[in-house]
Amino acid sequence: MVRDMEGPIVVAGATGGVGRRVVQLLIERGARVRLLVRDEEKARTLFGDGVEIVTGDVRRPETLAPAMEGAGAVICATGARAPIGGNAPQKVDYEGVANLASAAKANGVDRFVLVSSIGATNPNHPLNAFGKVLTWKKRGEDALRSSGLTYTVIRPGGLQDAPGEGRGLKFDQGDRISGMVSRDDVAAACIEALDQPTSHGATFEMIATDGPRATWDALFATLAPDSDRA
Repeated sequence: MVRDMEGPIVVAGATGGVGRRVVQLLIERGARVRLLVRDEEKARTLFGDGVEIVTGDVRRPETLAPAMEGAGAVICATGARAPIGGNAPQKVDYEGVANLASAAKANGVDRFVLVSSIGATNPNHPLNAFGKVLTWKKRGEDALRSSGLTYTVIRPGGLQDAPGEGRGLKFDQGDRISGMVSRDDVAAACIEALDQPTSHGATFEMIATDGPRATWDALFATLAPDSDRA
């Protein structure tokens, strides 16, 4: 259970759309949480003074060690904000993820969950018009895979702010599906992955579907590790 994890769960990108939902769910579940943010004032406005906040920047590896000290796991929900410049996909979705994974490894943090995107393997995807964002997300995934950490890569479909409750979910592997999914459900999947051994070393896509919702255990039971797939 995440509430019993030794050390806090570090959330990178904690003030973003998925990240803030991850933080809220962790708090609701009684887990220790540590926010890794660039803007402490914004984080305090969102979450108050009852959470641990460490100021750092995934683009600057020298700032990351304090967030990793004694941590139990990392959930990375960062994302590029501009197609070019300092917040471009190369800097955030690739180099930033690689820096964060290296910092986790160097500080003895083994468990790492990354939010990527459906379509990451498709160089011709329309989203690549935004600074080749999916190409760089795939490079970030690959950096995590080669880090030696116990990782999970979640590739959500198009993100929605609508509540996820009441809709079904589909997990798949191989980047073969497309669709939409609630940010709430993506955040919940990130946290559930920490307790699901079948997510270790696995990459999967998730979308919302019409129909009944399977349990998290049933959804995660469908996964195979990347090493077992072509």
